[in-house]
This record gives sequence, C-alpha cells and structure tokens, in this order.
Amino acid sequence: MRARIFLACASILVLSGCAEHRVAKVAPPGTSAAAPVVVADSVREAVPNDYMRVGFLPAGTPVTSIAKPGALRGFVTATVLYSPPLTVEDYPKYSGLVNDDNKVLVAMRCKPPDPAKADVALATWPNVFAAVLRDVALAPNDCDSSPPDPDKQVACFAKGFDDPAATAVPTSLARTFGYAGKLYDADHAAMAQWLQAKYGIYPAFAGTGYSVKDSYSIDKQPMTSQEILVKSVSSEYLIRNLPLKDAGCRCISVAPYQGRASDRLDPDFIEQQGADGVCKSVDRLR
Repeated sequence: MRARIFLACASILVLSGCAEHRVAKVAPPGTSAAAPVVVADSVREAVPNDYMRVGFLPAGTPVTSIAKPGALRGFVTATVLYSPPLTVEDYPKYSGLVNDDNKVLVAMRCKPPDPAKADVALATWPNVFAAVLRDVALAPNDCDSSPPDPDKQVACFAKGFDDPAATAVPTSLARTFGYAGKLYDADHAAMAQWLQAKYGIYPAFAGTGYSVKDSYSIDKQPMTSQEILVKSVSSEYLIRNLPLKDAGCRCISVAPYQGRASDRLDPDFIEQQGADGVCKSVDRLR
C-alpha cells in the first residue's frame, strides 16, 4: 500500500527522497453507502491504509514480512475493494495470480501504524521510479557513467524518467510506457531481473495502478492492449517490505483442504483469526 506528511516534502509526488503520505478516508469494508465509483476513486487519489495480500506457498515456508526476504517492496490491494469477500478461487485472478489448491494459502490484512514507514504508493510507473530513488542511494556522480551494480543501474534509469504535463492523454501515456518498455528489451535484462527480485515486478505489471486480471500466464498466453485495458480492474499498491508487525499485518496460513477454493476469503476473518506479526495456521476459512 496516510495521515502524516513529511514537512520537507511538497504536496505533489516528485522523483526525490521525499514522498507524500496521504491516507484516504475509506469506510470499513461492508459499511460504506458510497457509490462504487467514489470508493474506487478514493483509494487512488490517496492510499487507503487497509490492505490485503494473498499468496500460495510451499508447505513450511516461513512468512515474517510482507514479501520474500531480500525484496525491497511487495504488492498489496485495497481491502475495501474486496467486500463482499470473494472465494479463494476468484480472489487471486484480480491480482494477476492464480489459485493453487496444492499449496498453503497465506493471507494477510495490513493496517500500517506508521504510514510514512510503510511508504505505500499506487503502483504506477511514475511511482515505481520515484520509489526506486527513495530505496536506492545514489552518489552525485553515480550516473555519469554506467554503474556496474544493477541496483544503481535501475536507480539511474529511474532518475532519467521525465513526466511533463501534456494536453493529450495518449501522448502522455505513450511517453511513460515507452520509457518503461525499454526495461523489457535485450539491453536492459539485468534491470528487469532486479525489478522482479526487489519489487516483484514481472512482465505482467501494467504500471497503471491496476493489476491485470488473468495475466498470470501472459508469457504463454499473450494479451492484446485491448484485453489488458479491459482486464485492468483492481487497484494495486507497492509497500515497503516491512516485518509483519511493523506493517500492522494480521496473517493466516491455510493448508489445502477439500473445498478450500470455494470458501470465501473474508478480510474480517483474517483480522480476527490472524496473529499479530506472525502467520497463524488455521484449519479452515470458516
């Protein structure tokens, strides 16, 4: 995935070491009478500070942080968008994942007590580039020539991004996506691998702030731009890879059982049954 704003930061996001931390005023899931369009807008104009993250892991995999060890950030979704709750089979599709009946389901609901520390940002390419510059320290002359290490290569690439205002939406988007698209050519393979390892950004990542439904197998089932735009449904965010307790996460792990896929993944159940700072094993989702 904020009430506090760094005093040294401007009220707009810039590619610098500071970031705005505004928290959307979103009613708890299931209690809002607002139109869906208002809810959808509210979690994009400012971050909601109530997130969910779901994954399917081999049995015995320890989960003590938002993302895997060594990662800098991980993806989360806005809890309010998943009420009423979806089934285990349906939920992952909207995050570009797939259900795996043979693995342990890990689900967490996170309400960071310190939004500035969590540094949640809507997962757009401009926000990704800004986050990289906050996560990777650059010396003044690091980008004068090609740095040898991938983290600084990506940071220099992020530093080179420019996002001027435009009077035509396609022109502005083409500039951003054209720049981001370079990461997936043969000359930038090391940077693409760095983004996968450190941010969980794979080729299925759109950079629009929306995850692309059914994009898990895009390497085997290519998608047209029309399909990608139609399936851009659920807002997604990047959050710092904090320990679960620091991120305010309540987490559960659920081993495979008959009928798990058709049970609902209820955020309130996760919060009530989950442990604070560790993943608690529960037998069933109800």
